[in-house]
Amino acid sequence: MADRPNVVLVCVDQWRGDCLSIDRHPVVHTPYLDQLALDGVRFGRAYSCTPSCIPARAALFTGLTQRSHGRVGYQDGVPWNYPVTLAGEFTRHGYQTEAVGKMHVYPERSQMGFQHVVLHDGFLHFARRRDRDYDLVDDYTPWLRQQLGHDADYFDHGVNCNSVVARPW
Repeated sequence: MADRPNVVLVCVDQWRGDCLSIDRHPVVHTPYLDQLALDGVRFGRAYSCTPSCIPARAALFTGLTQRSHGRVGYQDGVPWNYPVTLAGEFTRHGYQTEAVGKMHVYPERSQMGFQHVVLHDGFLHFARRRDRDYDLVDDYTPWLRQQLGHDADYFDHGVNCNSVVARPW
């Protein structure tokens, strides 16, 4: 099946649908995402029926409604064990699957059907407890430190991604 399409699912938290330069946003510039949109399929009327990222992600990854998947927010110790997942179905049909970035599932290294996962979740501050190795739940920080030195941190720029300082206008 060499003629199968490549599939790239961009899944982000708290990103307004009109904040793409392809939609002529006056400030936001997204040339790489714009090119993906031009070369692929873009769902301009898609929406999430749950306003919070975790139940929305659970619905997207499992195909279940919030009522069925039972996620309200993130909870440590509550495993994400679902028999059918979107990535698992792609894998089952011969696709190579990889997740890069934030999963925010438990346990943190749960594959959710993906064959390979490269994690980075800047909000897992609880994982920086001194009694556990942060590298167990984050792949970006070790890479960053390998590139820039042992003391490098993704907060070195001084901007918190939830801060008003982070906004571009």
